[in-house]
Amino acid sequence: MTKRILIADDEPAVRQLLELVLRSQGYEVVATQNGDQLVRTAQEWIPDLVIIDLMMPQMDGYEAIRQLRNDTRTAHVPMLILTARSTAEDVVTGFDTGADDYVTKPFNIPELLARIRAHLRRAAQTPVHNPLTGLAGNVLLTEELKYRLKNDTPFALLYVDLDNFKAFNDTYGPARGDRLIKLVAGVLTDVIQEKGAASDFIGHIGGDDFAVLTSPERLDEICQGIIALFDMRVRDLYDPEDLARGYLRGVDRQGVPRNFPITTISIGVVTNRRRHFTDYEEISRVAAEMKQYAKQLPGSTYAVDSRSTDEQVVERDRRGMPLPPALIVSADVMLRSVIVPMIDKADLRALDAPTVLDAERLLAYHPETALVIVDMRMGKQLREFCRNLATHQPKLPIIALADGDSSGIVAPGTVRHILSLPLDQEQLHAKIVEVRSLSQKAS
Repeated sequence: MTKRILIADDEPAVRQLLELVLRSQGYEVVATQNGDQLVRTAQEWIPDLVIIDLMMPQMDGYEAIRQLRNDTRTAHVPMLILTARSTAEDVVTGFDTGADDYVTKPFNIPELLARIRAHLRRAAQTPVHNPLTGLAGNVLLTEELKYRLKNDTPFALLYVDLDNFKAFNDTYGPARGDRLIKLVAGVLTDVIQEKGAASDFIGHIGGDDFAVLTSPERLDEICQGIIALFDMRVRDLYDPEDLARGYLRGVDRQGVPRNFPITTISIGVVTNRRRHFTDYEEISRVAAEMKQYAKQLPGSTYAVDSRSTDEQVVERDRRGMPLPPALIVSADVMLRSVIVPMIDKADLRALDAPTVLDAERLLAYHPETALVIVDMRMGKQLREFCRNLATHQPKLPIIALADGDSSGIVAPGTVRHILSLPLDQEQLHAKIVEVRSLSQKAS
């Protein structure tokens, strides 16, 4: 790709000479007259290298460099000082401000071109953009988070991840997997262009992980826009027979055959609207927690961290270790809502699965699951699910909830604990505590 060079010099003769020389070398060149024009142009037309005259009207080169270094879109760009002032003090000030090199006027053209080539070569060896999508990489994301923390700017970080990407990649191959990654990049870009602002940031962390930085008041609209557009576009990447069936056949990370639903998107969101963060690593950790929570929910979804600085994280035990998951498999929303508090009291972390496919997906992502509670009213598909668990994970405890009409559907040998519906909450709580206690003793 043609490298872009941005020039700022208030002398017309110098600008014209630099434009002529650099264009003859195949560079794309834009020239500005002062520091203010330089900064505004750099933010819209991201250059690969900047040449800055120190002494200019309206905004001098020192201040222009400071502003460019404080903007994550241009913080990584090599910057060369071009100046007639070559005292040691001027040079030191330029380097302290953030310049990478300097050339004195009148300049030697071969020397200037050699320095430009050297800085472009060095910048290319430490890429800051993802080569597949062209989006900003993790280095720029980190710098952007640091910048917003330093300036106490309200933000919302969206940690975007694909569900069942491995199954998609294994089935269709890495070439179509790359198309899916590019599809996500296109979805994020289109949604931010429509619903975001110029200050919003899109990054590609790596693999199928992406990040978006926006303002808290726009996060719901942007998350909903991402989900709607992704769910519409992703269908074009599936073979018609797989799309009609609604899932791909494959094996999970433990080698167990499973059916994987159509790829969806999960978004974990963290904001500084209600809580204070001390560093970018804490932000990333909370965003990862929320992403994992979102992945427990069916379909494309997003989960926003609503805790304040004073609230404790309840997802960890007294030693600071993550709580083991307990999976609830039931299409009955009210039943799941009644069971969740019982799981919390037993020092477990509830995972919701309204369908058997969701249950299979959650178990694939959470092999450390300590307990499964199944609603046998879901029919024969759930019976097959229990049989697979009994075969491949015989030590995993299963509590079956069955009413009078469906108790016969429980396959012999698949579950050790059967409770009758309507639910006796005290009885179920006691059984959960018993199973949890036995599991802790066994471990």
